[in-house]
This record gives sequence, C-alpha cells and structure tokens, in this order.
Amino acid sequence: MRDPRAPSGDDRARVKLFAFLGVAALLVGTACTSAEPATRAPSRPVSTTAPPLSYRVPRNIKDVAGQPIPFGSARYFGGIPPSDLGSGVTGIAASPNGRGYWLATANGKVFRYGHARRYSSQASPGEHIAAIVASGGEGGYWLASSSGAVFSFGGAASHGSAGSLPPGTPVVAMAAAPGGRGYWLAASDGSVLPFGDARFYGSASGDLVNDHLVAMAATPDGRGYWLAASDGRVLPFGDARFYGSASGDLVNDHLVAMAATPDGRGYWLAASDGRVFHFGDARFYGSASSAVRKNPIVAMAAAPDGRGYWLVPTSPPPPVGLPAPAEGFIAGHVTAIGDSVMLDAAPDLEADIPGIDVEAAVSRQWYEGMSLAEQLKAEGRLGAIVVVDLGTNGPVSPGMFTAMMNILAGASRVVFVTVHLPPDYSWSHSVNATLQECVPRYSRDRLADFNKLADENPQWFYSDGVHMPIGGTGARAMALLIKSEI
Repeated sequence: MRDPRAPSGDDRARVKLFAFLGVAALLVGTACTSAEPATRAPSRPVSTTAPPLSYRVPRNIKDVAGQPIPFGSARYFGGIPPSDLGSGVTGIAASPNGRGYWLATANGKVFRYGHARRYSSQASPGEHIAAIVASGGEGGYWLASSSGAVFSFGGAASHGSAGSLPPGTPVVAMAAAPGGRGYWLAASDGSVLPFGDARFYGSASGDLVNDHLVAMAATPDGRGYWLAASDGRVLPFGDARFYGSASGDLVNDHLVAMAATPDGRGYWLAASDGRVFHFGDARFYGSASSAVRKNPIVAMAAAPDGRGYWLVPTSPPPPVGLPAPAEGFIAGHVTAIGDSVMLDAAPDLEADIPGIDVEAAVSRQWYEGMSLAEQLKAEGRLGAIVVVDLGTNGPVSPGMFTAMMNILAGASRVVFVTVHLPPDYSWSHSVNATLQECVPRYSRDRLADFNKLADENPQWFYSDGVHMPIGGTGARAMALLIKSEI
C-alpha cells in the first residue's frame, strides 16, 4: 500500500472526475442487474479467483499447524503451540471487534488471542469438536461436536443440541442467528437443524448424492443461509443469494470452509490447499496456496469489517484407520529415533517423509532412546508417529521393549526397524528376535524388517557390514521401507 500523501489541486480535480465516472458506472451496472433473491443455484455457476498479481502471503507467517494466516485487515495475534495441538485445530471465530480470535481443537480446548475474552471452556471428554462460532451480542461462543452436542460459553445462550443422528452423518458446520438468539447445525449429508430463533429454510440432503457438506454461513438478517459442499458447490436458501461456486476449480482438491461478507452480498470459499475463491462483493486479499505444503487449511473466519480474513492450517490427518494421538504428541508428524545407521538414511527419510524429525546419534543405546522419547514427549515435540531404529549398539530385552512402549503410549503408530549386524555381534540375533516377538502384540504398530532386505543385498554396506553410504542404494531402500510401514 502507498503511504498517504497530501493531495495537490490537480489531484483533487482528478479525484472528483474519477468519483463521477465511478458513480456513473455503478448506476449503469445496477440498472443491468436483477435484484431478485435466488433460492437455488443456477445451472451454470460462475467461480472466480483473484488474478495472480494481487496474491500476497504475510512474510512473517509460515506453514505451521495451529497458526492462523491473516490477510487484508485481519491481524495475527498468536497461535496454538505444537504441544497443545493434540488432535488438531478444527475452527476459528473472530472476536466482535476483530482484534482477536478464538481457536478450537478437536478435543474441545479453546485458545484465545488478542482481545478475545477468556471463558472457562472445555467440552465434554470424548466429544470431537467440529466448529466454533462466536455468538455476537453479549459475547461468547458455542462449540458444536460431530455428535450434535452444543456447548455454550460466556454470553452465548444454550438453545439446544441435536438428538441422535443417523450413522455416518456427523455435524460438520454451525452458523449463528442474529444477536445470538439461535443457531443452525449442518450435518455432512446436507441436513440442517435449527435451534432458538433460527428458522429452517431448506437443506441439501437431496443434492449431495456423491458428495458431502463441509461449511455453512448465514445471512446478516438470519433469514437465509448458504451450504457449501466439498466439491465447491454453493447452495443458497431463504434470502441468501447465489453469487458463484468453485465446483469447476477443485479437480485435485476439496473445499473446507466458507465465510460471508458483513452485508451478505458475497462470500469467500477456502480450499484445503490454501486457495481462496471470492464472489459477490467479497474482495480477494490473498491466499496461502504457495505457502501451504504439508499442513492443509481446515478453517476460515472473516474479519468483522469485511476487509480481510484468516485461514487456519492444521496438522495432516493420521493415516486412514489410525486414531488421533494423545496429549503430548504432534498430530500428523513423524519423529524418528535412531543411532548411526539411521544417520546414514537421514537425508532420504527427510526427502521421502516431509516434515519428519530425525533424532539420530552415533553409538546411541536403547535406554538413551527411551530417555530421548520421554523428553520429547514432555516438551510436546514428539510426533504422533514414532520410528525406532535402535539395537545396533547393544542388546534389547522384552522388558526394555515394554518400557519403550510405556513411554510411547498414546502415539498413533510406532514403527520398529530390525537391525543388520555381522554374526560376531553377540546380540545380533536377540535384538531382532525381541522385535519380532513383541511388535505383533500391538495391533497398530509395525515392524520394518530391514535386516531381511540387507541380508539379500550385502553390497549396500561398507566393510564393517553395519553402515551404508549416505545417499546410497541401501540408505534409500531403508527410507522407503520405513515410509511404507507408516
């Protein structure tokens, strides 16, 4: 932005001329535009993204899970520390004056930043929080869980929760009625449940045959709302007008969030890769598509003045079928604990597994690896998936294995790597025997049998039969094997 300057006489004349031309253009455009409200999307929706030249990512904000990325008038006030991310951030709600925000995690914790007021908030244990919505009015917010339960905090009044939902149709979005006198819950199948003064204007349950709902936004007067599907479609109801969709722009991605402008004459859509689509009078202030690499966008909130927004990245989800990690682990991240053999494969691990934290050291013993795992967990720096490649430097008993698993309790998955040692190492067979006996007792965990591959390829190793050239064929094979078990 240019610094403000004191206008000269010629500048004032130009301003008057441009103002006259702008008003004239506005009048002509208004005369050619229908003002009838739309209740359903037209057959050929129009989507729009900003030209590349207007794109800007805040310089001081990186691709970090739990750290909101601000655009336009939205400011950065802080983000969730990695040790508190737990199962990942799921939502953001701006404070009424836009000088702060609340961030909610899936396990029900709420973190406040800037001028956002502090409320004692913690959802019931076991509930997965799907959305956080500011109530406006007296201040406060609601948390909505995927089961349909609603939790009220501060000045947010309780208007009820959903009863039992059909299997496979969790609540995924929530929107507030004016003044906090009600709210809507939206389920993944497109159904809408109104509470308090919020009225029912329709649902998308018949329009999402091969898709699912991901977001919702209400009009300022509360007499309508928009529903957004993961494929980018936008469905308006009540007095909500249709301004366009992103259905033709998400070939290899999906929609995750939506926010309406304060006057309800436009809205933004956000994709998981950080792209932002703007429609109606919603202006484009930037996207995070070039900044987001490993942490996908999961939530969005508009600045109260309508001149900016925040995007929130979260940790990648765990592999399909794995549970979210317990407290102390970083969801979606991998930590590898090993000895000098892992140092040989470290560059390939970092190339094959983005974001992996390789904690390897020469001559490390099993008990030293246990101490390191305990320390990283206490500091909130341990990944939800842990790779253990130890045993080169000493024996490992079943009791030592159990002690390691006790420390790693709560991880989404632990991958153990068998060791490859010459026969003259007295513990060469016992280490792998312990791993082969104990790992199968834990159904989620895996054994990467590198020793089997190594026996078939002795040319991978130096003359000591233990270490491999960094970047060599053996190191690459080891990294790929570990990746396949994650």
